[in-house]
Amino acid sequence: MAGRWRSWYTPAAALLAAAEVLLIVLGTHAGFPRLLVWAPAVGGVMLAVAAFRGAAGAFGSPGIDNDLRTFWARLSVAMGVVLVAAISQTVDVSTMPYTGLPPVGPRTLTCYVIATILGSTALLRLPGGGSSWRQLTTAVLDVAVVAVTGAIAASEYLGWFVHSFKLSASAWWLSVAIMAIAGVGAVVIVKIMAARRSPVPRAALWWLAPIGLAGPLSTVLMTMLEPWPHLNGSAAVLPFVGLFGVLAARAQQRGAGTPGARVLDLSSYRRGTAIPLVATGLVSVLVATVFLRTGHLGAVQVTGTTCLLLLVVARQTVTLAENGTLLDTVAHQAMHDELTGLHSRRYFTAALTEATDTHTVLLIDLKDFRAVNDGLGPAVGDALLIAYGRRLRALAGEGAVVARLGGDEFGLLVPGAADLSSRVLAANAEPLDAAGHEVLVEVSIGIATSAGTAGPSRGGVPAGVGLPGAGISAGSGLLAGVALHPTGCGRGSAYLYRQAEIALREAASGAGDRVVRYDASLEQRLSQRATIAADLRRALGAGEFHLLYQPIVRLPHGTVAGVESLIRWTPADGRTVSPADFIPVAEDTGLIVELGAWIIDTVCAQAAQWLRRHGQDALRSIAVNVSARQLLDPNLPEVVASALARHGVPANRLTIEITETAVFAGGRALTTVQALSQLGVNLALDDFGTGHSSLGLLRTCPVNAIKVDKSFVDGLGGTPQQEAIAIAVHGIAERMGLYTVAEGVETAAQARRLHELGYRHAQGFHFAPPLPAAGIDALLEENSRLAA
Repeated sequence: MAGRWRSWYTPAAALLAAAEVLLIVLGTHAGFPRLLVWAPAVGGVMLAVAAFRGAAGAFGSPGIDNDLRTFWARLSVAMGVVLVAAISQTVDVSTMPYTGLPPVGPRTLTCYVIATILGSTALLRLPGGGSSWRQLTTAVLDVAVVAVTGAIAASEYLGWFVHSFKLSASAWWLSVAIMAIAGVGAVVIVKIMAARRSPVPRAALWWLAPIGLAGPLSTVLMTMLEPWPHLNGSAAVLPFVGLFGVLAARAQQRGAGTPGARVLDLSSYRRGTAIPLVATGLVSVLVATVFLRTGHLGAVQVTGTTCLLLLVVARQTVTLAENGTLLDTVAHQAMHDELTGLHSRRYFTAALTEATDTHTVLLIDLKDFRAVNDGLGPAVGDALLIAYGRRLRALAGEGAVVARLGGDEFGLLVPGAADLSSRVLAANAEPLDAAGHEVLVEVSIGIATSAGTAGPSRGGVPAGVGLPGAGISAGSGLLAGVALHPTGCGRGSAYLYRQAEIALREAASGAGDRVVRYDASLEQRLSQRATIAADLRRALGAGEFHLLYQPIVRLPHGTVAGVESLIRWTPADGRTVSPADFIPVAEDTGLIVELGAWIIDTVCAQAAQWLRRHGQDALRSIAVNVSARQLLDPNLPEVVASALARHGVPANRLTIEITETAVFAGGRALTTVQALSQLGVNLALDDFGTGHSSLGLLRTCPVNAIKVDKSFVDGLGGTPQQEAIAIAVHGIAERMGLYTVAEGVETAAQARRLHELGYRHAQGFHFAPPLPAAGIDALLEENSRLAA
């Protein structure tokens, strides 16, 4: 059963290593039992085994996690065998005579060799990324370079070892075990430097690398500690084997949330190139040292150095070829989108600048993509982007540049003056398959035409100069800004792109399928929107907003049952700004959140006055419209609850009106609606039947009322087909326990027919226009007189 990582492993391992150092230092001045130095040694290795098991236990899901779990599980087995070897060596020290060479029995050496083989296997089987023939050849050459370097060093080490301990069976096998352990360190280093996409954090591999130096270092310490038989080179290094193992496992734990990179790792190429350079440098130093000490070089040194040079030349030749491939890969990645395979923004803008003939530009943004991504998950969102990119490529045809410009934005550069807007619109009648989900998308198309010369001018100023920045708001529509430009010079193309963005922004302000053609009036409208945005915040602080209230009446008599609040803006100069002009701007700038909070507070304050003045039963509800942007604000339920409590208004007297589109995709907006419902306020679906109408929405969204759109009321008194939806909506609502309100009633005939169909609440100019609070007071007083 897999272990668990404990935070105290690291300080405990560090403490054992420090204790071993202290014992070694004290042992050179005073004697003590031989087994004392082995306590930290065995304890440190035990901690490494537990840490490796803890690292393995942190992974259990399919894919890359399986590789990590298997790797750390194998290392824990290898370190477990090291633990057995350490215990076995402790027994050797206590039972075998000391003859100059520290006591090491065949059983102990066998365990060390087995541990080495297991550790090497775990490292070699760790996925390293890269499977092309060049990468495989490079890996083989790297191993060969390290092997030759190690062989040259091993020949010198073996001579020193035999000279120091004399040649005996035990000494021979000890040297084999030590060189095998050193080989593990070499394997680790090769793995670190050659791996492109290792799932194990690189820091963990670097902490494992020094473990391979434990064997050679222990023999050096054996010679240094020979005057003190109670000290031992193996015991001195084993606590550090445990410490480095624990630190490696700790690095894995810290990097568990972000396993090895799955994209091209450019730094790995630099690290891989360093392998032959480091090997050549080390061998050069070694050969120079041997020559200076002995005055000649042996056959091993000469042959090994020659082989090493040939391998390095081969390695660098492959590297040059691989670097060429790398440059091609980098260039492709810079000019293409990783997800969809389409061209990137950089390529698109470069192609637009270099175009010399008549061409058409389309800028496209997916409508409600954020809702799809949040509601169905990022995997479906990615699949939708891929599918839509494929559709655009098919629509554009040969010779066109199709690019993903970022997020859910796309761009098309089409030769000639062809307008693809109708084809884009028609294609959206077919759903896209996004990871098993059939998704329909809508488009709005903005068209901007430039004719004659690059950067057409008005009064000497090229088109587009001095325009306010027109950032494209994500998720505001599947939008296409189209621009035509016949000459294609660089500056003209920049203006062209800007004109397309202006058309795109205007298209974003509407809903459903729209076609907007670029002209000078768009710039004027954009400038007007910028002015409104600048004035909005000042107007809110200056008290320039006020509310009107339109009655909701009971049929057939027309007595007031409730009111709907409607915001109006009258600046200091006395002119009136239409809500159709400033509400979209408030949405874009985010000021709708602050403005909406003011509306809610003002409505609650007014409701409190009416309820005190006319009684608690005077009004069934006071309605407030809440936008899609407000529903994305997690603080909205708290804003509503605070306003109700501050003014003492019962929650069931407040109705929050929302649109179908705002909550259709679920996600954060639906979560906010559910939180509002838990407060006890009423919820109404406004303009029902005109947005993303879905009967399933009536089950998932906790609404109390349905407001039938005016377009269906207008059909009353006509053919049965014209009345069908109004009849059906009332029947469904009645069976679901919801009350209905018919909007936009303008004639007595419409009111009469609604009552005949079963409707009991209506709203419209036939009954009353939006009124100030005093007007509602008068109607409520009249209600009281009629009731009396």
